[in-house]
Amino acid sequence: MMSREEMRRQKQQADVSVKQPRHHHFGATFLGILLTMVMAIAVLLNATVLDADFAADELADSPISTQLQEEVNGSLSEYGVSGSLLTTKETHRLVRQAVKQVYAGKSIKLDLTNVEKRLQSKVDDELGSYGLSTSLLPSSTTSEFNQQLTNQVNQKLNTDEVQTAAKTITTVKTVVNVLLAISGVALAVLIVWSLFKHCFLAIFSWSTAWSAGLYFGFVWLIKLGINQAAQAEPDYASTIATIGNDVLTRGWRIAWLLLVLALVGWLLRGGLRIVRRH
Repeated sequence: MMSREEMRRQKQQADVSVKQPRHHHFGATFLGILLTMVMAIAVLLNATVLDADFAADELADSPISTQLQEEVNGSLSEYGVSGSLLTTKETHRLVRQAVKQVYAGKSIKLDLTNVEKRLQSKVDDELGSYGLSTSLLPSSTTSEFNQQLTNQVNQKLNTDEVQTAAKTITTVKTVVNVLLAISGVALAVLIVWSLFKHCFLAIFSWSTAWSAGLYFGFVWLIKLGINQAAQAEPDYASTIATIGNDVLTRGWRIAWLLLVLALVGWLLRGGLRIVRRH
């Protein structure tokens, strides 16, 4: 049979629960989910398709690299120079250089110094077989030829599509960085506010849990988009698949990170409840 003291204690606890109702802060939680998703997506974009180093490494081993090699060697053949003077290693270097210039919003201006040196050596060998030397030619003639070659290659690479891509990348990167900065500041304010309101763990656990679920769905949609893009562009299917897989790898990592944070939040909430009961 319950004693009067226990009955009084239960009544007091019931009165306290009535006087101090639980606040779920649905609005703050929704805002936390929105800000977390914006930040996570912005981080993924900045770490992959909007990152010049990422794009340069990905495209260096793609068919685009082969196209550049054929473009330069084709330009040389127009001057009567046979053979392939642009090596695969040099092509990869030039692709990285071109990609970084495009991502910087600049026109492509490749440095073909090494190609010019190999061309000079090839011409020396051919003239040497006839007992002649390029030293008989005016230095201005050689310089002018090299300049014409460089200009011709760069002009062929600076297509309207490349210029449009450069402007688009610059614009998108600016928008993403602005959103990242705004969401970061807003999330910091939300954290400070939730600490003062003593609801940080509640908002943190729910926000990260929902964000993790939504982000897994977002990455899954990216996977579907990559498969469709590969089917639509069969000539670049291997390149799209390679770049897409690297993007997905980083996307899954962010999704799992959010899930781990959510689990940590819920474990902390559970631990605090146990401590308060005792």
